[in-house]
Amino acid sequence: MSQMTANLALPLIAAGQAQKHVTHNEALAGLDTLVQLACLDKDRTAPPANPADGDRYLLAAANPTGAWAGLAGRIVRFQDGHWVDFSPKAGWLAFVVDEAELYLFTGTAWTGFRDTVKALQNLTRLGIGTAADAVNRLAVKSDAALFSWDDTTPGSGDMRLTMNKKAPANDAGIVFQDGFSTRAMLGLFGTDQIGLKVSADGTGYAQAFTVNPTTGSVGFGQTVAPEAGLHLTTLRPGAPPGPGVVPHSVQVDNFGGDGAATIPPVASFQARSARGTPTAPAGIKALDRFFGFFGAGWRSDGAYSLNVVAFNGFAEEDFTPAGNGTAIDFQTTPIGATARRSVVKFRANGALELQPQAAPSIEGAAAGQLVFDSTTTAFKAHDGARWNRLTNLPKFAAWTNFDNYLAAGAWTRIQFNTVDSNTQGAFAAATSRFTAAETGLHTFTANLGFKRNGTSAPTAFEAQFYRNGSPAGRGRVALTGSLTDGVSTLALGTTLALAAGDTVEVFVRFTGADGYVAATDSLFSGEQLS
Repeated sequence: MSQMTANLALPLIAAGQAQKHVTHNEALAGLDTLVQLACLDKDRTAPPANPADGDRYLLAAANPTGAWAGLAGRIVRFQDGHWVDFSPKAGWLAFVVDEAELYLFTGTAWTGFRDTVKALQNLTRLGIGTAADAVNRLAVKSDAALFSWDDTTPGSGDMRLTMNKKAPANDAGIVFQDGFSTRAMLGLFGTDQIGLKVSADGTGYAQAFTVNPTTGSVGFGQTVAPEAGLHLTTLRPGAPPGPGVVPHSVQVDNFGGDGAATIPPVASFQARSARGTPTAPAGIKALDRFFGFFGAGWRSDGAYSLNVVAFNGFAEEDFTPAGNGTAIDFQTTPIGATARRSVVKFRANGALELQPQAAPSIEGAAAGQLVFDSTTTAFKAHDGARWNRLTNLPKFAAWTNFDNYLAAGAWTRIQFNTVDSNTQGAFAAATSRFTAAETGLHTFTANLGFKRNGTSAPTAFEAQFYRNGSPAGRGRVALTGSLTDGVSTLALGTTLALAAGDTVEVFVRFTGADGYVAATDSLFSGEQLS
Protein backbone atom coordinates (compact mmCIF):
# COMPACT_ATOMS: atom_id res chain seq x y z
CA MET A 1 0.00 0.00 0.00
CA SER A 2 1.26 3.47 -0.93
CA GLN A 3 2.23 5.81 1.88
CA MET A 4 1.00 8.92 -0.09
CA THR A 5 -2.39 9.94 -1.42
CA ALA A 6 -2.72 9.55 -5.21
CA ASN A 7 -3.60 13.13 -6.15
CA LEU A 8 -2.26 15.56 -3.54
CA ALA A 9 0.61 13.31 -2.38
CA LEU A 10 -0.36 13.76 1.28
CA PRO A 11 1.23 11.36 3.80
CA LEU A 12 -0.89 8.48 5.01
CA ILE A 13 -0.77 7.09 8.56
CA ALA A 14 0.49 3.55 8.45
CA ALA A 15 -1.01 0.80 10.59
CA GLY A 16 0.60 0.71 13.99
CA GLN A 17 2.60 3.85 13.19
CA ALA A 18 4.08 5.71 16.14
CA GLN A 19 4.05 9.49 16.23
CA LYS A 20 0.84 9.52 14.19
CA HIS A 21 0.31 13.18 14.91
CA VAL A 22 3.37 14.09 12.86
CA THR A 23 2.06 12.41 9.74
CA HIS A 24 -1.38 13.83 10.37
CA ASN A 25 -0.04 17.36 10.77
CA GLU A 26 1.99 17.05 7.55
CA ALA A 27 -1.16 16.03 5.71
CA LEU A 28 -3.09 18.96 7.15
CA ALA A 29 -0.26 21.34 6.17
CA GLY A 30 -0.40 19.95 2.64
CA LEU A 31 -4.14 20.48 2.52
CA ASP A 32 -3.70 23.99 3.86
CA THR A 33 -1.25 24.64 1.05
CA LEU A 34 -3.03 23.07 -1.89
CA VAL A 35 -6.74 23.58 -1.15
CA GLN A 36 -8.00 27.01 -2.29
CA LEU A 37 -4.55 27.56 -3.76
CA ALA A 38 -3.73 31.31 -3.74
CA CYS A 39 -0.08 32.21 -4.32
CA LEU A 40 1.40 35.63 -3.72
CA ASP A 41 3.54 35.68 -6.88
CA LYS A 42 4.71 33.43 -9.68
CA ASP A 43 7.59 35.37 -11.23
CA ARG A 44 10.10 35.54 -8.34
CA THR A 45 13.45 33.85 -8.94
CA ALA A 46 14.52 33.82 -5.27
CA PRO A 47 12.75 33.57 -1.90
CA PRO A 48 11.64 36.81 -0.21
CA ALA A 49 13.77 38.06 2.67
CA ASN A 50 11.07 37.92 5.33
CA PRO A 51 8.34 35.48 4.39
CA ALA A 52 5.40 34.91 6.70
CA ASP A 53 4.40 31.48 7.87
CA GLY A 54 2.03 30.00 5.29
CA ASP A 55 3.11 32.21 2.35
CA ARG A 56 2.79 30.34 -0.96
CA TYR A 57 4.46 30.93 -4.31
CA LEU A 58 4.39 29.45 -7.79
CA LEU A 59 7.90 28.95 -9.11
CA ALA A 60 7.26 29.67 -12.80
CA ALA A 61 10.83 30.92 -13.36
CA ALA A 62 13.06 28.47 -15.22
CA ASN A 63 15.97 28.55 -12.75
CA PRO A 64 15.03 29.79 -9.27
CA THR A 65 17.90 30.30 -6.81
CA GLY A 66 18.62 30.12 -3.12
CA ALA A 67 16.34 27.86 -1.13
CA TRP A 68 14.26 27.46 -4.25
CA ALA A 69 17.05 26.06 -6.38
CA GLY A 70 15.93 22.99 -8.32
CA LEU A 71 12.23 23.63 -7.56
CA ALA A 72 11.21 25.19 -10.91
CA GLY A 73 7.54 24.64 -11.69
CA ARG A 74 6.63 23.64 -8.13
CA ILE A 75 4.45 25.15 -5.43
CA VAL A 76 6.33 26.24 -2.31
CA ARG A 77 5.08 27.13 1.19
CA PHE A 78 7.02 28.75 4.03
CA GLN A 79 6.42 26.70 7.15
CA ASP A 80 8.25 26.64 10.47
CA GLY A 81 11.27 28.52 9.11
CA HIS A 82 11.83 26.53 5.93
CA TRP A 83 10.33 26.07 2.46
CA VAL A 84 8.21 23.03 1.68
CA ASP A 85 7.60 22.19 -1.98
CA PHE A 86 4.74 20.40 -3.69
CA SER A 87 4.72 18.99 -7.24
CA PRO A 88 1.63 20.11 -9.21
CA LYS A 89 -0.30 17.85 -11.56
CA ALA A 90 -1.93 18.67 -14.84
CA GLY A 91 -5.23 20.46 -14.33
CA TRP A 92 -4.41 22.13 -11.02
CA LEU A 93 -5.54 25.77 -10.69
CA ALA A 94 -3.82 28.49 -8.72
CA PHE A 95 -4.82 32.10 -8.11
CA VAL A 96 -1.90 34.52 -8.30
CA VAL A 97 -2.65 37.39 -5.93
CA ASP A 98 -0.40 40.13 -7.35
CA GLU A 99 -1.90 39.63 -10.83
CA ALA A 100 -5.44 38.75 -9.75
CA GLU A 101 -5.26 36.03 -12.39
CA LEU A 102 -6.04 32.33 -12.36
CA TYR A 103 -3.36 29.94 -13.69
CA LEU A 104 -3.60 26.37 -14.95
CA PHE A 105 -0.81 23.78 -14.80
CA THR A 106 -0.67 22.02 -18.14
CA GLY A 107 1.59 19.27 -16.93
CA THR A 108 4.73 21.09 -17.95
CA ALA A 109 4.15 24.78 -17.15
CA TRP A 110 1.80 27.27 -15.54
CA THR A 111 -0.45 29.02 -18.12
CA GLY A 112 -2.98 31.78 -17.71
CA PHE A 113 -6.38 30.18 -17.37
CA ARG A 114 -7.93 32.65 -19.85
CA ASP A 115 -5.47 31.48 -22.49
CA THR A 116 -6.75 27.92 -22.12
CA VAL A 117 -10.45 28.66 -22.48
CA LYS A 118 -11.37 27.37 -25.95
CA ALA A 119 -15.16 27.52 -25.89
CA LEU A 120 -18.00 28.93 -23.82
CA GLN A 121 -21.25 27.45 -25.04
CA ASN A 122 -24.86 28.49 -24.36
CA LEU A 123 -24.06 31.30 -21.95
CA THR A 124 -27.20 33.21 -21.02
CA ARG A 125 -25.31 36.46 -20.40
CA LEU A 126 -21.82 37.86 -20.77
CA GLY A 127 -20.66 41.19 -19.43
CA ILE A 128 -17.19 42.53 -20.15
CA GLY A 129 -16.29 45.47 -17.96
CA THR A 130 -19.96 45.88 -17.10
CA ALA A 131 -23.05 43.88 -16.21
CA ALA A 132 -25.18 42.22 -18.85
CA ASP A 133 -28.95 42.16 -18.36
CA ALA A 134 -32.04 40.47 -19.75
CA VAL A 135 -32.14 42.83 -22.77
CA ASN A 136 -28.44 43.39 -23.35
CA ARG A 137 -27.31 39.80 -22.84
CA LEU A 138 -23.90 40.72 -24.22
CA ALA A 139 -22.53 43.94 -22.71
CA VAL A 140 -19.06 45.40 -23.22
CA LYS A 141 -17.59 48.48 -21.60
CA SER A 142 -14.28 49.28 -23.30
CA ASP A 143 -12.42 51.96 -25.21
CA ALA A 144 -12.18 49.66 -28.20
CA ALA A 145 -13.18 46.24 -29.49
CA LEU A 146 -11.23 44.30 -32.10
CA PHE A 147 -12.54 41.69 -34.51
CA SER A 148 -9.74 40.21 -36.62
CA TRP A 149 -9.38 37.35 -39.06
CA ASP A 150 -8.27 34.02 -37.64
CA ASP A 151 -4.52 33.67 -38.17
CA THR A 152 -4.18 30.80 -35.67
CA THR A 153 -6.38 27.96 -36.91
CA PRO A 154 -5.59 29.28 -39.61
CA GLY A 155 -8.72 30.85 -40.99
CA SER A 156 -9.71 32.00 -44.48
CA GLY A 157 -8.47 35.54 -44.00
CA ASP A 158 -12.05 36.86 -43.91
CA MET A 159 -13.80 38.61 -41.04
CA ARG A 160 -17.60 38.81 -41.09
CA LEU A 161 -20.01 40.02 -38.43
CA THR A 162 -23.51 38.69 -39.05
CA MET A 163 -26.79 40.10 -37.76
CA ASN A 164 -29.83 37.95 -38.51
CA LYS A 165 -33.41 39.09 -38.01
CA LYS A 166 -36.64 37.14 -38.07
CA ALA A 167 -38.59 38.95 -40.82
CA PRO A 168 -38.49 42.13 -42.97
CA ALA A 169 -40.59 44.03 -40.42
CA ASN A 170 -38.02 43.39 -37.68
CA ASP A 171 -34.75 45.22 -37.06
CA ALA A 172 -31.13 44.26 -37.64
CA GLY A 173 -28.63 47.06 -37.28
CA ILE A 174 -26.25 49.18 -35.26
CA VAL A 175 -27.44 52.02 -33.03
CA PHE A 176 -25.00 54.86 -32.27
CA GLN A 177 -25.65 56.81 -29.07
CA ASP A 178 -24.35 59.84 -27.21
CA GLY A 179 -24.98 59.64 -23.48
CA PHE A 180 -27.34 56.73 -24.21
CA SER A 181 -29.41 58.98 -26.51
CA THR A 182 -29.58 57.68 -30.07
CA ARG A 183 -27.91 59.78 -32.77
CA ALA A 184 -27.78 57.35 -35.70
CA MET A 185 -29.10 53.96 -36.78
CA LEU A 186 -27.48 51.93 -39.55
CA GLY A 187 -28.98 48.68 -40.79
CA LEU A 188 -32.22 46.98 -41.74
CA PHE A 189 -34.80 48.73 -39.58
CA GLY A 190 -38.33 47.56 -40.34
CA THR A 191 -37.38 46.76 -43.94
CA ASP A 192 -34.93 44.77 -46.03
CA GLN A 193 -33.46 48.01 -47.44
CA ILE A 194 -30.27 48.96 -45.63
CA GLY A 195 -30.32 52.58 -44.58
CA LEU A 196 -28.97 55.22 -42.25
CA LYS A 197 -31.14 57.44 -40.06
CA VAL A 198 -29.78 60.28 -37.93
CA SER A 199 -31.17 62.26 -35.01
CA ALA A 200 -30.21 65.47 -33.27
CA ASP A 201 -32.08 64.67 -30.05
CA GLY A 202 -32.87 60.96 -30.01
CA THR A 203 -36.56 61.51 -30.73
CA GLY A 204 -36.89 62.83 -34.29
CA TYR A 205 -35.11 61.01 -37.12
CA ALA A 206 -34.05 62.09 -40.60
CA GLN A 207 -33.25 59.48 -43.22
CA ALA A 208 -29.78 59.99 -44.71
CA PHE A 209 -29.75 57.19 -47.27
CA THR A 210 -31.32 53.87 -48.24
CA VAL A 211 -30.43 51.22 -50.83
CA ASN A 212 -32.83 49.30 -53.09
CA PRO A 213 -31.97 45.62 -52.44
CA THR A 214 -33.00 44.59 -55.97
CA THR A 215 -31.21 47.19 -58.11
CA GLY A 216 -28.57 48.55 -55.75
CA SER A 217 -29.92 52.05 -56.39
CA VAL A 218 -29.05 54.49 -53.61
CA GLY A 219 -31.62 56.93 -52.26
CA PHE A 220 -30.60 60.01 -50.30
CA GLY A 221 -32.66 62.31 -48.13
CA GLN A 222 -36.35 61.44 -47.97
CA THR A 223 -36.23 58.89 -50.81
CA VAL A 224 -38.24 55.82 -49.76
CA ALA A 225 -37.78 53.57 -52.81
CA PRO A 226 -34.80 54.56 -55.00
CA GLU A 227 -35.69 54.49 -58.70
CA ALA A 228 -32.34 55.63 -60.12
CA GLY A 229 -28.67 54.94 -59.52
CA LEU A 230 -28.64 58.01 -57.25
CA HIS A 231 -32.06 59.24 -56.12
CA LEU A 232 -32.28 62.36 -53.95
CA THR A 233 -35.46 63.65 -52.29
CA THR A 234 -35.44 66.89 -50.27
CA LEU A 235 -37.86 69.53 -49.04
CA ARG A 236 -37.42 73.23 -49.71
CA PRO A 237 -37.57 75.82 -46.92
CA GLY A 238 -41.19 76.81 -46.45
CA ALA A 239 -42.20 73.22 -45.89
CA PRO A 240 -42.94 72.29 -42.26
CA PRO A 241 -39.63 72.24 -40.36
CA GLY A 242 -38.28 68.73 -40.02
CA PRO A 243 -36.20 66.02 -41.67
CA GLY A 244 -35.10 66.75 -45.22
CA VAL A 245 -35.80 70.51 -45.18
CA VAL A 246 -32.71 72.04 -46.80
CA PRO A 247 -32.01 75.25 -48.76
CA HIS A 248 -30.34 73.39 -51.66
CA SER A 249 -30.78 69.87 -52.98
CA VAL A 250 -27.14 69.72 -54.10
CA GLN A 251 -24.24 72.00 -53.19
CA VAL A 252 -20.63 71.55 -54.26
CA ASP A 253 -17.85 73.59 -52.63
CA ASN A 254 -14.44 73.49 -54.27
CA PHE A 255 -11.14 74.88 -53.04
CA GLY A 256 -7.55 74.68 -54.13
CA GLY A 257 -5.53 75.71 -57.14
CA ASP A 258 -1.92 76.72 -57.04
CA GLY A 259 -0.33 79.89 -55.73
CA ALA A 260 0.51 81.10 -59.23
CA ALA A 261 -3.19 81.02 -60.12
CA THR A 262 -2.53 78.91 -63.20
CA ILE A 263 -4.83 76.20 -61.85
CA PRO A 264 -7.92 77.90 -60.40
CA PRO A 265 -10.44 76.01 -58.25
CA VAL A 266 -13.53 74.75 -60.02
CA ALA A 267 -16.58 72.76 -58.91
CA SER A 268 -16.68 70.21 -61.71
CA PHE A 269 -19.17 67.59 -62.86
CA GLN A 270 -18.21 64.93 -65.38
CA ALA A 271 -20.36 62.52 -67.36
CA ARG A 272 -18.78 59.69 -69.36
CA SER A 273 -20.66 57.31 -71.66
CA ALA A 274 -19.73 54.29 -73.72
CA ARG A 275 -21.52 51.59 -75.62
CA GLY A 276 -20.92 47.98 -74.60
CA THR A 277 -20.40 46.92 -70.99
CA PRO A 278 -18.21 48.12 -68.11
CA THR A 279 -15.76 45.31 -68.84
CA ALA A 280 -15.91 45.71 -72.63
CA PRO A 281 -16.74 49.34 -73.50
CA ALA A 282 -17.29 50.37 -77.13
CA GLY A 283 -17.18 53.72 -78.93
CA ILE A 284 -20.27 55.89 -79.01
CA LYS A 285 -21.99 56.63 -82.33
CA ALA A 286 -23.31 59.78 -83.95
CA LEU A 287 -26.45 61.04 -82.14
CA ASP A 288 -25.65 58.99 -79.01
CA ARG A 289 -26.26 61.06 -75.89
CA PHE A 290 -23.47 61.12 -73.33
CA PHE A 291 -25.32 63.17 -70.74
CA GLY A 292 -28.86 64.36 -70.18
CA PHE A 293 -30.76 66.44 -67.64
CA PHE A 294 -34.51 65.87 -67.58
CA GLY A 295 -37.43 67.41 -65.73
CA ALA A 296 -40.93 66.16 -64.92
CA GLY A 297 -43.71 67.63 -62.80
CA TRP A 298 -46.57 66.28 -60.71
CA ARG A 299 -49.86 66.53 -62.59
CA SER A 300 -53.29 67.39 -61.19
CA ASP A 301 -54.44 63.81 -61.81
CA GLY A 302 -51.97 62.44 -59.26
CA ALA A 303 -49.07 61.27 -61.40
CA TYR A 304 -45.80 62.61 -62.72
CA SER A 305 -45.65 63.89 -66.27
CA LEU A 306 -43.24 62.56 -68.84
CA ASN A 307 -39.84 64.25 -68.99
CA VAL A 308 -41.15 67.51 -70.43
CA VAL A 309 -37.92 69.52 -70.36
CA ALA A 310 -34.42 68.31 -71.20
CA PHE A 311 -30.84 69.40 -71.73
CA ASN A 312 -28.74 66.85 -73.63
CA GLY A 313 -25.18 66.53 -74.89
CA PHE A 314 -24.85 64.27 -77.92
CA ALA A 315 -22.29 63.12 -80.47
CA GLU A 316 -22.28 64.64 -83.95
CA GLU A 317 -20.14 61.81 -85.31
CA ASP A 318 -18.92 58.34 -84.42
CA PHE A 319 -16.18 58.85 -81.83
CA THR A 320 -12.68 57.96 -83.01
CA PRO A 321 -9.19 59.06 -81.94
CA ALA A 322 -9.38 61.66 -84.71
CA GLY A 323 -12.89 63.05 -84.23
CA ASN A 324 -15.15 63.77 -81.25
CA GLY A 325 -17.69 66.26 -82.62
CA THR A 326 -20.38 67.17 -80.12
CA ALA A 327 -23.51 69.30 -79.75
CA ILE A 328 -25.93 70.42 -77.04
CA ASP A 329 -29.71 70.21 -77.38
CA PHE A 330 -32.25 72.13 -75.26
CA GLN A 331 -35.82 70.79 -75.31
CA THR A 332 -39.11 72.10 -73.92
CA THR A 333 -42.81 71.25 -74.18
CA PRO A 334 -45.27 73.69 -75.81
CA ILE A 335 -48.15 75.11 -73.78
CA GLY A 336 -51.12 72.77 -74.01
CA ALA A 337 -48.98 69.80 -75.12
CA THR A 338 -47.38 66.85 -73.31
CA ALA A 339 -44.40 65.91 -75.49
CA ARG A 340 -41.17 67.87 -75.60
CA ARG A 341 -39.37 68.97 -78.75
CA SER A 342 -36.01 70.51 -79.50
CA VAL A 343 -35.89 74.31 -79.22
CA VAL A 344 -32.26 75.27 -79.72
CA LYS A 345 -29.03 73.42 -80.44
CA PHE A 346 -25.39 74.42 -80.22
CA ARG A 347 -23.80 72.49 -83.07
CA ALA A 348 -20.31 71.10 -83.51
CA ASN A 349 -19.49 73.76 -86.13
CA GLY A 350 -20.10 76.50 -83.54
CA ALA A 351 -23.50 77.46 -84.94
CA LEU A 352 -26.51 78.38 -82.82
CA GLU A 353 -29.45 76.53 -84.34
CA LEU A 354 -33.00 77.59 -83.50
CA GLN A 355 -35.25 74.66 -84.29
CA PRO A 356 -37.89 75.53 -86.93
CA GLN A 357 -41.48 76.09 -85.81
CA ALA A 358 -44.46 76.17 -88.13
CA ALA A 359 -46.34 79.42 -87.40
CA PRO A 360 -44.89 80.49 -84.03
CA SER A 361 -47.46 80.23 -81.26
CA ILE A 362 -48.89 83.26 -79.53
CA GLU A 363 -49.17 81.16 -76.35
CA GLY A 364 -46.45 82.32 -73.99
CA ALA A 365 -45.11 84.83 -76.50
CA ALA A 366 -43.30 87.78 -74.93
CA ALA A 367 -40.99 90.61 -75.89
CA GLY A 368 -37.45 89.54 -76.67
CA GLN A 369 -38.29 86.05 -77.93
CA LEU A 370 -36.70 84.79 -81.14
CA VAL A 371 -37.89 81.90 -83.35
CA PHE A 372 -37.34 80.47 -86.80
CA ASP A 373 -40.63 80.17 -88.72
CA SER A 374 -40.45 77.18 -91.03
CA THR A 375 -43.55 78.32 -92.89
CA THR A 376 -41.95 81.59 -93.98
CA THR A 377 -38.35 80.29 -93.65
CA ALA A 378 -37.55 83.41 -91.64
CA PHE A 379 -36.34 84.43 -88.21
CA LYS A 380 -38.94 86.30 -86.18
CA ALA A 381 -38.75 88.35 -82.99
CA HIS A 382 -41.58 89.25 -80.63
CA ASP A 383 -41.89 92.88 -79.57
CA GLY A 384 -44.45 92.26 -76.85
CA ALA A 385 -47.36 92.66 -79.24
CA ARG A 386 -46.65 90.44 -82.22
CA TRP A 387 -44.06 88.41 -84.09
CA ASN A 388 -41.97 90.50 -86.45
CA ARG A 389 -40.08 89.01 -89.37
CA LEU A 390 -36.35 89.68 -89.19
CA THR A 391 -35.07 87.84 -92.26
CA ASN A 392 -36.27 86.65 -95.67
CA LEU A 393 -38.78 89.49 -95.85
CA PRO A 394 -41.13 89.39 -98.87
CA LYS A 395 -39.86 91.57 -101.70
CA PHE A 396 -40.46 91.76 -105.41
CA ALA A 397 -39.65 93.70 -108.59
CA ALA A 398 -41.95 93.42 -111.63
CA TRP A 399 -42.37 95.13 -114.99
CA THR A 400 -44.55 94.85 -118.05
CA ASN A 401 -43.33 93.60 -121.40
CA PHE A 402 -46.14 95.25 -123.35
CA ASP A 403 -47.72 98.70 -123.56
CA ASN A 404 -50.84 98.85 -121.37
CA TYR A 405 -53.72 100.66 -123.19
CA LEU A 406 -55.97 102.86 -121.00
CA ALA A 407 -59.22 104.44 -122.11
CA ALA A 408 -59.77 108.02 -121.03
CA GLY A 409 -61.37 108.79 -117.68
CA ALA A 410 -61.17 105.36 -115.98
CA TRP A 411 -58.85 104.15 -113.21
CA THR A 412 -57.27 101.03 -114.68
CA ARG A 413 -54.97 98.42 -113.09
CA ILE A 414 -51.59 98.21 -114.77
CA GLN A 415 -50.51 94.70 -115.71
CA PHE A 416 -46.98 93.86 -114.57
CA ASN A 417 -46.60 90.43 -116.11
CA THR A 418 -42.86 89.90 -115.79
CA VAL A 419 -40.99 89.38 -112.53
CA ASP A 420 -37.30 89.97 -111.88
CA SER A 421 -37.45 89.03 -108.19
CA ASN A 422 -40.21 87.60 -106.04
CA THR A 423 -38.96 86.48 -102.61
CA GLN A 424 -41.62 84.53 -100.73
CA GLY A 425 -43.84 84.59 -103.86
CA ALA A 426 -45.95 87.43 -102.51
CA PHE A 427 -46.42 89.02 -105.97
CA ALA A 428 -48.67 87.33 -108.54
CA ALA A 429 -47.79 88.26 -112.14
CA ALA A 430 -51.10 86.83 -113.35
CA THR A 431 -53.05 89.44 -111.38
CA SER A 432 -50.32 92.11 -111.01
CA ARG A 433 -51.14 92.05 -107.32
CA PHE A 434 -49.00 91.92 -104.17
CA THR A 435 -50.52 90.02 -101.22
CA ALA A 436 -49.15 90.56 -97.71
CA ALA A 437 -48.07 87.27 -96.16
CA GLU A 438 -48.33 88.67 -92.65
CA THR A 439 -49.06 91.82 -90.75
CA GLY A 440 -46.34 94.42 -91.02
CA LEU A 441 -45.06 97.65 -92.49
CA HIS A 442 -44.50 97.54 -96.28
CA THR A 443 -43.05 99.99 -98.79
CA PHE A 444 -43.83 100.20 -102.54
CA THR A 445 -42.55 102.09 -105.58
CA ALA A 446 -43.79 102.35 -109.15
CA ASN A 447 -42.34 103.94 -112.33
CA LEU A 448 -44.74 104.64 -115.20
CA GLY A 449 -43.95 106.12 -118.64
CA PHE A 450 -46.40 107.84 -121.06
CA LYS A 451 -46.84 106.64 -124.62
CA ARG A 452 -49.13 108.49 -127.03
CA ASN A 453 -51.90 106.69 -128.86
CA GLY A 454 -51.71 108.25 -132.33
CA THR A 455 -52.52 111.95 -132.03
CA SER A 456 -54.41 111.73 -128.73
CA ALA A 457 -53.33 114.29 -126.18
CA PRO A 458 -54.39 113.52 -122.56
CA THR A 459 -54.44 116.53 -120.28
CA ALA A 460 -53.60 114.54 -117.13
CA PHE A 461 -51.59 111.40 -116.35
CA GLU A 462 -52.35 110.12 -112.78
CA ALA A 463 -51.27 107.06 -110.73
CA GLN A 464 -52.00 105.69 -107.28
CA PHE A 465 -51.80 102.47 -105.24
CA TYR A 466 -54.93 100.51 -104.48
CA ARG A 467 -55.27 98.50 -101.29
CA ASN A 468 -57.82 95.71 -101.25
CA GLY A 469 -59.41 97.06 -104.42
CA SER A 470 -59.76 100.67 -103.23
CA PRO A 471 -57.46 103.70 -103.32
CA ALA A 472 -54.86 103.38 -100.60
CA GLY A 473 -55.05 107.13 -99.99
CA ARG A 474 -51.30 107.64 -99.89
CA GLY A 475 -48.73 108.32 -102.59
CA ARG A 476 -50.95 109.56 -105.44
CA VAL A 477 -49.04 111.43 -108.22
CA ALA A 478 -50.04 113.21 -111.45
CA LEU A 479 -48.73 115.08 -114.51
CA THR A 480 -50.99 117.70 -116.16
CA GLY A 481 -50.78 119.82 -119.25
CA SER A 482 -48.90 118.75 -122.33
CA LEU A 483 -47.48 115.20 -122.04
CA THR A 484 -44.43 114.25 -124.10
CA ASP A 485 -44.51 110.86 -125.77
CA GLY A 486 -41.78 108.59 -124.36
CA VAL A 487 -40.55 111.26 -121.97
CA SER A 488 -43.28 112.05 -119.44
CA THR A 489 -43.04 109.65 -116.46
CA LEU A 490 -44.51 109.23 -113.00
CA ALA A 491 -42.58 108.04 -109.91
CA LEU A 492 -44.91 106.73 -107.23
CA GLY A 493 -44.01 105.63 -103.70
CA THR A 494 -45.77 104.83 -100.43
CA THR A 495 -45.43 103.00 -97.12
CA LEU A 496 -48.41 101.04 -95.83
CA ALA A 497 -49.19 99.09 -92.67
CA LEU A 498 -50.78 95.93 -94.04
CA ALA A 499 -52.56 93.08 -92.41
CA ALA A 500 -51.99 89.52 -93.54
CA GLY A 501 -53.92 89.00 -96.80
CA ASP A 502 -54.10 92.68 -97.78
CA THR A 503 -53.45 93.33 -101.48
CA VAL A 504 -51.69 96.21 -103.27
CA GLU A 505 -51.94 97.13 -106.98
CA VAL A 506 -51.02 100.06 -109.26
CA PHE A 507 -53.83 101.97 -110.99
CA VAL A 508 -53.49 104.70 -113.66
CA ARG A 509 -55.95 107.17 -115.24
CA PHE A 510 -55.72 109.41 -118.37
CA THR A 511 -57.92 112.51 -118.51
CA GLY A 512 -59.19 114.06 -121.77
CA ALA A 513 -57.87 111.33 -124.09
CA ASP A 514 -56.69 107.73 -124.08
CA GLY A 515 -53.07 106.58 -124.06
CA TYR A 516 -50.60 103.90 -123.09
CA VAL A 517 -48.47 103.12 -120.08
CA ALA A 518 -45.27 102.23 -121.91
CA ALA A 519 -43.48 98.94 -121.31
CA THR A 520 -40.24 100.90 -121.42
CA ASP A 521 -39.11 102.01 -117.95
CA SER A 522 -42.11 100.32 -116.22
CA LEU A 523 -41.55 99.09 -112.66
CA PHE A 524 -43.61 97.93 -109.68
CA SER A 525 -41.58 96.92 -106.61
CA GLY A 526 -42.11 96.51 -102.90
CA GLU A 527 -40.89 94.86 -99.73
CA GLN A 528 -41.89 94.23 -96.16
CA LEU A 529 -40.02 96.43 -93.71
CA SER A 530 -41.07 94.78 -90.46
